[in-house]
Amino acid sequence: MKVHLWAMGASSDEWISEGEKLYVRRIERYMPFEYKCIQPGKSSSDKLKVLSAEASWLQQQFETTPSKIILLDEKGPQLTSEQFSKRLEKWRQGSHKRLVFLIGSAYGYEERVYKMADETLGLSLMTLPHQICRLVFLEQMYRACTILRGESYHHE
Repeated sequence: MKVHLWAMGASSDEWISEGEKLYVRRIERYMPFEYKCIQPGKSSSDKLKVLSAEASWLQQQFETTPSKIILLDEKGPQLTSEQFSKRLEKWRQGSHKRLVFLIGSAYGYEERVYKMADETLGLSLMTLPHQICRLVFLEQMYRACTILRGESYHHE
């Protein structure tokens, strides 16, 4: 099963993009993985239009392929790195064709997207800019992979 991280909104600033590329290369050594930034509609300052376009695009994607959908959301439960690695392994052993983690744009998610999701997951009680959230989550994905393999990257 392929694991995906889809980040809504514009591509990251160059310094963040370099970090994203580093962690994507590392994750790909452990599992089939895809990371992409998605901007389904034209840039707009109208929050409702942006959220609606994102929700419609996601709805189309999930109608065609059975997926386990995990929303990264500040209101979701938070896990330690060890707990996340165990949860990741459990999700990967499921019967769905793909595991998709979603990071919302600067506006978050439309209500339809919450209804599509199987679970939510929080990274911090603090609100993080979505570009920083992308990098933090990619690092945690890599960390989870090393924990599952018993490698020395993670220190308790």
